[in-house]
Amino acid sequence: MNTAEFLGALREPLPNWLKTYRLGNRITLDDFFDSRTVYYPGSGHDGQPVALFGSSGAAHCFVFADYGVSQAEITVDLQSRSNSFRGYKSLVRIHLSQDDLTPNGWAAHIQQHEITNKCFIQGFVTPFGFLEILERFKNLDDTHGPKRLAVLFLGADGIAAYDAIFCQGTHKPPFAVVIQEHGFGGNYDAFGRGSLLELVAMRAGSLPALQLVSQNGQCWEGYEAVPDLLPTYGGEHSVERRLCRRLM
Repeated sequence: MNTAEFLGALREPLPNWLKTYRLGNRITLDDFFDSRTVYYPGSGHDGQPVALFGSSGAAHCFVFADYGVSQAEITVDLQSRSNSFRGYKSLVRIHLSQDDLTPNGWAAHIQQHEITNKCFIQGFVTPFGFLEILERFKNLDDTHGPKRLAVLFLGADGIAAYDAIFCQGTHKPPFAVVIQEHGFGGNYDAFGRGSLLELVAMRAGSLPALQLVSQNGQCWEGYEAVPDLLPTYGGEHSVERRLCRRLM
């Protein structure tokens, strides 16, 4: 079985708030985070997880966090209608502030001394956040993908964003986390096993059901690769990715 077929068996209906949205309607982040989300720290310009989870119907809402990609670059990606956003157009963009995402503030699950030995790399962008609702072109049908998708783009540190959004007891854990190790790509820590991201999630007890892990990464403790499942491929260099599931 391939990864898309496996995820297709976990298909969910298009969230009602997304299905019924009309221009001018009010959208709350509670609606967004009450839906299944796929979280991608250090996402760069990689839309493959959107294509994988979206086309299979396993998830319709995504959070992309990267402090090395600007809002202008994302806008160009969306307007190009290429890669994994092919077949979709922007229906609306909703700009967000930090207060929108964490209206009651947040308490970190790691301390400064735990990151002092990490090497920070220059290249931070001006922080930003916006929710983009994408609508499928009218000449396409469900064989291409769902009618709508929602992507929350954050110009933010992927570890701190996970902590602030998913580890404060406000929102449920993401349905899946994408673990793509970037080496010297600008991240001060890895995202797989032994990382600060794993530590934050473990301490808060906010753990995804699934992880999509690149071949140069390792799933978190307590997860295993889904057996007899063919890998999928994505990222800048089309690397092998395997789906891992949480052990109960």
